[in-house]
Amino acid sequence: MIADRYELGGIIGTGGMSDVYAATDTVLGRQVAVKMLKSDMARDENFRERFRQEAKNSARLNHPNIVAVYDTGSQDIDGLEVPFIVMERVVGRNLRDIVRDDGPLTPHNAATFMQPVTKALQSSHDAGIIHRDIKPANIMVTNTGTVKVMDFGIARALDDATSAMTQTSAVIGTAQYLSPEQARGKAADARSDIYALGCVMYEAVTGQPPFEGESPFAVAYQHVQEDPMPPSERIAGTLSPNEAVNIDSVILTAMAKHPADRYQSADEMCADLERLERGSVTEAARNHLAAAESDLHASNATDQTVVGGTAVATDRAPVRREPARRADAARAREEHSRYEDHRRANEKTGTSTWMKIFAAFLGVALLSTAGWFAYSYFSDQRQAQEQMIMVPDVVDKPRTEVIGQLEALGLRTVTSEEPSPDIARGNVIGTSPAIGSQLPPGSLVTVIVSSGRELTDVPDLSNLTAQDALEALEQAGLELNEDIRKENSDTVPDGLVMSQHPAAGSQLSKGSKVLITVSEGREKVEVPSLVGLNVNQATATLAGLDLRATVTRVDSERPDGEVLAVAGANTEVETGTTVELRVSNNMLMTMPQITRMHPTEADQALRDLGWTGRLVPGPPVPTGAALDGGLIGHQEVAAGDVVRKDQTIGYNLWQFDASALIR
Repeated sequence: MIADRYELGGIIGTGGMSDVYAATDTVLGRQVAVKMLKSDMARDENFRERFRQEAKNSARLNHPNIVAVYDTGSQDIDGLEVPFIVMERVVGRNLRDIVRDDGPLTPHNAATFMQPVTKALQSSHDAGIIHRDIKPANIMVTNTGTVKVMDFGIARALDDATSAMTQTSAVIGTAQYLSPEQARGKAADARSDIYALGCVMYEAVTGQPPFEGESPFAVAYQHVQEDPMPPSERIAGTLSPNEAVNIDSVILTAMAKHPADRYQSADEMCADLERLERGSVTEAARNHLAAAESDLHASNATDQTVVGGTAVATDRAPVRREPARRADAARAREEHSRYEDHRRANEKTGTSTWMKIFAAFLGVALLSTAGWFAYSYFSDQRQAQEQMIMVPDVVDKPRTEVIGQLEALGLRTVTSEEPSPDIARGNVIGTSPAIGSQLPPGSLVTVIVSSGRELTDVPDLSNLTAQDALEALEQAGLELNEDIRKENSDTVPDGLVMSQHPAAGSQLSKGSKVLITVSEGREKVEVPSLVGLNVNQATATLAGLDLRATVTRVDSERPDGEVLAVAGANTEVETGTTVELRVSNNMLMTMPQITRMHPTEADQALRDLGWTGRLVPGPPVPTGAALDGGLIGHQEVAAGDVVRKDQTIGYNLWQFDASALIR
């Protein structure tokens, strides 16, 4: 048990830096995953800080395709404070296992699969967070088919012991999906994630990564220097020319060596993936086709130089991206065709050509080195002073703009984050060395980026009124989302908070809004009018509305069990309420005419109507009609009156009396 709340189960995942446990949140009764820094790593403050940074970054993200973070904290284990992150528990398989077990995806299925990933990345990038380690093992598909991206917000160096770059390298990420700028040790931006996603999609449709080597460094070198084989040439089965151009264009645009030649946002890539899924021509493919037409017109005017039997174009001008920075059409088309030309040229020239090229390269390198030393030796102090670079004013400018500006001046950059109440998240607070400093070319400048307002813990709002929740949030520096949801609850009384998002204990920037759901008590339903139904039917109807029935039997001529009345009919009551049904017992009947009948006949007539009582004779009634003697001359209950079926009924027989003739 950690934090007196999370009961740990078995390990469900492990990496070089942390272990992930199945766990149960004993407060909310839900299944979660708890990620804990390994004990040997927890002794290092750098790893603890990196782990805490992951928790902060992940808590800032809220997207259906990103694994949610519920809570963070630390646990004392043998005198050592070990940090942990409580996350949504995802049950399913990662993309690496899917491709390994089921085989590569079709281009259509890959396009469908990757769209939620691009949406998750766009949400992350909008929040100022770069993943830096997009790879198949970090993309999950749940058992319900939802795609989830994991491990946001940490520049991972040791989290995949099988394929990650070692800590001693100057780059962050997994070698097989590493962007060229990361391999060079430069700062990553959102387009670095797009490059990695291009590599992932390459592997998803071909079954193998674009580059492989004996060591991570060998693979990183290929990312910087070599072009991948077009994926269409590795895909099993037959693709039409249009399908081949479409899939190659999308993947190779994402994997362009220079960030400016890639998709400029995850949304832009997502739009092309949607076109690929529909079978439409992608924007990247249009650029390829436009480049092909441009090359056809330009080829007639292009001078050719022959080196070792291989024709090389010498006057081709590169076609850059439009102001909207769409994919470089000429470069994209050239990348698509150049791979095959390069491979065929290698087959023709053989080893001797490469030896010549190597010798020429070595000579140029020696001359360049000698020239540099000569230049350094003869340059005077005045020239050195002229080369000093002043750090410009970059306050409150976007991070990517500042990095580009400083690198264009010839400075190297590294970023750090600090909270700021005034500078928007993702914009620059300042630099170190300070703005206005004079630095030699190649100097390292730390760009201090705002992480937004200061973080604060989200309070527990359960069982508070909306007003009390508002006050608790204000004390924590947070705001209440005006969109207060209301739901029925069998356990939480009406008017009290039953849930909140983000969860209690999460961390948010001060000023952020918290969404609450307030109980409306038990659900209310309308009591139906059930008159005329059989009592069994009426009881079943009430049960279907989560209502209970109590039956009161009343005297009635209606058939036994028929509902006569329903208490509270057509009014709303809470579910679980008991409703009274007034039901006929069929104990009433209409009295028939029994005069001028023999008592035996009268008794049978009554029995036929369900009567169970007794006929009781009274004093005889004199009559002058001799034929009426012995018949019922008077009945105690008049014909047409309502009588109970068990009621005693009196009658009087006619008795012949001659004196009655005289009267």
